[in-house]
Amino acid sequence: MPNYKCTAACRHCLYACSMSRTGGYMFLENMEALCASLREGGCNSVHIGGGEPFLDFEGLLTLVKTARQHGITVEYIETNGYWANSEGKVKARLEALADAGVDTLCISVDPFHAEYIPYGAPLRLAEWCRRYGFGHFLWQERFLSMIKS
Repeated sequence: MPNYKCTAACRHCLYACSMSRTGGYMFLENMEALCASLREGGCNSVHIGGGEPFLDFEGLLTLVKTARQHGITVEYIETNGYWANSEGKVKARLEALADAGVDTLCISVDPFHAEYIPYGAPLRLAEWCRRYGFGHFLWQERFLSMIKS
């Protein structure tokens, strides 16, 4: 978890993430120490969640690159897709992530996030992932018909 800020404030959130949380993105020194500890403990792969990791895209890229430098694979990055408002922006970010060694997003589509994120945003992101050959899966896809109605 690189941060506790999120564009949603889901009532079930274990970490009480929201935009009102203080603090910012994980500092580079903390990233380095965390990755070193993970490798020392035998961890070879992680996923990045949050908060919303895409609130600081440059920080996210730094975290991904730092993990890679320590021999840790990022299996996927969780996002609620709030930022998927422009195909050009999404394409550029997917290309940057691919260049950094990430090839999959976990896109949240559930009733909790739908209170804060219009369901069209994560669905657009999924479509653009398909278009550009970027791996993705919808978290809680079973709720799509309910959310659409």
